[in-house]
Amino acid sequence: MTSATVDAPAATAAEIPTATEAGLIEMVLGIPAVGPRILGTAALPSLGRLSPAALAERTQIALLDATRLAAAFELGRRAHAARARRGALLTDAARVARTFGPKLASLVHEELWIASLDSHGRVRETRMLARGVDDAVYAGRATILRAALDMAAVSFVLAHNHPSGDPTPTAEDEAMTQQLRDLSHELNVPLRAHVIVTPSGRYSAVLE
Repeated sequence: MTSATVDAPAATAAEIPTATEAGLIEMVLGIPAVGPRILGTAALPSLGRLSPAALAERTQIALLDATRLAAAFELGRRAHAARARRGALLTDAARVARTFGPKLASLVHEELWIASLDSHGRVRETRMLARGVDDAVYAGRATILRAALDMAAVSFVLAHNHPSGDPTPTAEDEAMTQQLRDLSHELNVPLRAHVIVTPSGRYSAVLE
């Protein structure tokens, strides 16, 4: 019994790198043969965007199982984003989009994130400033500037997503960004870029 208890997890761990997407889903849920049925409802990126409730409805699995699966998707996003962000050089809008795209592009609601930069333009720390609804997110200018100072930023960049797929900045995006640019320069912690990302990979720079 002791040998089986030890060997089973080891065998499973060895299979993970070569497992199919369906096999990985079954490992997460502990339900045999459920992977192909779940993947038959939508592609993996689409499933990863769903809330637990929507995932349960789409795939016809229990809400608890859907919550486990959604948590696994979120862990994957965070791991990928953390690898991309740590020490990343954010000197232009394209780099900001590549850094924050994996975290934000697949969300069905808007989020606003900040990255504090060192004197070489490399990321010191990232932080979510606000979570909004499907087509809007708001964070006060004071909140954003306090975060930059708290993160010991020499300068900083902002990124948020448009779930609609249209990266065009709104009038509110442009007004807020211009005001932050002016205020941040007065504080000598300048806003270097503000980038909008979308699920398709398209992005736009409100400021660069």
